[in-house]
Amino acid sequence: MAAPKRTDRLVAGEELEPFTFQVTEEFNENYLHSVEDFHPRYVTGVDGAQPIIHAGLLFNFSNLTRSPTFSLPAGVAAIHTHEEATFYDPAPVGSTITVSWKILDTYEKRERLYQVVEALITTDTGAKVLRRVSTNIYMGEG
Repeated sequence: MAAPKRTDRLVAGEELEPFTFQVTEEFNENYLHSVEDFHPRYVTGVDGAQPIIHAGLLFNFSNLTRSPTFSLPAGVAAIHTHEEATFYDPAPVGSTITVSWKILDTYEKRERLYQVVEALITTDTGAKVLRRVSTNIYMGEG
């Protein structure tokens, strides 16, 4: 099998391999302990609703580097420069989450390569949870 294309060389329309993970009650609780956030919406649920996955966990697990095909050579780094996020619906604890990435644009500015990437986070029911549009630059020799 061929090595994946370097992420810094992907162009508009190309996609990285999706990443799928399940957020169990234990996984969510461990994250809540790490950020010391025990709001009832994440632990027991509010107004009869089941607990929801912490937004920080969704952000942390939807970074571009989570894709199984993310690839950069030694000496090259991706640097996050801008972010826009749109929340749709909370995801209940116990959901299986899929993160899909698509390159929206690439451009050069001040002799640096910029890449605009969309991350779409959905549940196993197909519900949209979060859309991130991130801009990254790539620096280094590789």
